[in-house]
Amino acid sequence: MNQYLPKLFTGVLTLICIHISHAQSINIPLDHWAYDYIERLETLGLYRGLLTKSYPLTRSDMAHFLAHIDSTATDHLSDADLNVFEQLKGEFHQELSRLGVTSKTRYHERHLLTWEQGDNSINVDGEFEQLLDVKRGDQYSETERTSFTTLGGIVRGQFGDHFNFYIRARNSLEQGTDLIEETFDPRYGTPKTISGGNVYSDEAWAYMTYQRDWFQMEFGRDRIKWGPGKRGSLMLSKENPLFEILKLSFTFDKFRFISFHGSLHSGAATKYMAGHRLEFKVFPWLFVSGSETVIYGNRDIEPSYLNPLMPYHVAEHHLGDRDNNTMGFDMTIYPLSHHKIYGELFLDDFTTAENPFTYYGNKFAFLIGHQWADPLGLSDLNLSWEYARIEPYVYTHKDSVNTYQNYNQSIGHWLGPNSDDLFIILDYRINRDIRMALITERTRHGEGDLNRPHTSGDSRKKKFLSGTVENTWSYGVHISDQVFRDVFVSLNYYFLRTDNLNRIAGDSSKDNNVSIELKMNW
Repeated sequence: MNQYLPKLFTGVLTLICIHISHAQSINIPLDHWAYDYIERLETLGLYRGLLTKSYPLTRSDMAHFLAHIDSTATDHLSDADLNVFEQLKGEFHQELSRLGVTSKTRYHERHLLTWEQGDNSINVDGEFEQLLDVKRGDQYSETERTSFTTLGGIVRGQFGDHFNFYIRARNSLEQGTDLIEETFDPRYGTPKTISGGNVYSDEAWAYMTYQRDWFQMEFGRDRIKWGPGKRGSLMLSKENPLFEILKLSFTFDKFRFISFHGSLHSGAATKYMAGHRLEFKVFPWLFVSGSETVIYGNRDIEPSYLNPLMPYHVAEHHLGDRDNNTMGFDMTIYPLSHHKIYGELFLDDFTTAENPFTYYGNKFAFLIGHQWADPLGLSDLNLSWEYARIEPYVYTHKDSVNTYQNYNQSIGHWLGPNSDDLFIILDYRINRDIRMALITERTRHGEGDLNRPHTSGDSRKKKFLSGTVENTWSYGVHISDQVFRDVFVSLNYYFLRTDNLNRIAGDSSKDNNVSIELKMNW
């Protein structure tokens, strides 16, 4: 057994014994619709805080956000926004009641099963999803139909003033896929099993948390997102598969510090990731953050990377300069009411002694975006755009175990190296339940991928979008309707035009993609 694990668990148990004031610190899942809504209210100028600079938020965080809006800004909400706000108050009524904020009983969140006794409570919910995805076009010999049927359950509990836990398990039946044998090797993605000719995949969140006003600890299996990006994040993406973490968060007035150590999944060897992040509210209209991560593997847990305050860049040098250390900086600016401008810079490897745009060792990425809420005075409308550029060899590493991956999927931006993406979305909320969006996106991929690091035979000079470039334009429409409380139906249609498909010169394709999805939580 790893010699440092007993010390780690001793530290966890010590923290458990700390008395912590009442607050439910269960995280809000990253796929929850509330995130888009609160970012809109922040862009409108109704709240300015550290909440939306790293995810997930806790239920306690959301309650404080809603309490602030309830006391200061409800008169500034449109009818549609106000109705969404009332639904959110109902969903978080238990947390709001501790802050002295009342909510309408008819909006209260309902559960499949509920048990309450004093300060103790357990809520049980079930969830169901049905997704039908249909693809037709030049790159398909015939129409492809893929169906995903997902059943799951959620158990959320609080005991006393300090102990919280969360369990969410889901199992999906995949139909229409080409899998012919079971896969459990992380080098080929998350596990898939075959039973009776059907393909199944599953996933589970499972963690416990402790919190007081300035401190939170989380231990278990979860996701993390860092950075302000809407379409993607450079350092930690919300699409990153679940992994085991020990996470600590400290919040003091205008500062928030987050640190974690986690275990990743790689078929090559044991693999770990550590990260820390400092967020600072400089002015009410300016937020800046700095982050650092390190990926290492094929050995025991390193105490230097367990230290939340240790600069990983220094630690890596003292450990032999063999790990994958990265740094990131992001900024969010609210120059005017109804406007948000944000940017993120990711440094994988970098030296000022060489040209940043031609030297292969200068591996960096950047992202910039803008959200305009109620453009030209049109209520309930959002116009957003975002551009991301990933230089060649970013996320790669000479030692395959240190590649910036979990379950063979990028931990950072989904684009991968030597790529860029421009994303534009016009989003309109007709009322509380119905939303529509028009989407345009251009994506370009040059040669290389996460598993192709620079080798001794490659040129020392890099060129962005080198080689044959796959160029895809997509145009889409999204419509969603909350037909009943927490029952959502959505329709998506995309037309895609691709030049140099799969980076084969002259191979072009025009395709149509339609998906229909039903989501239920009860």
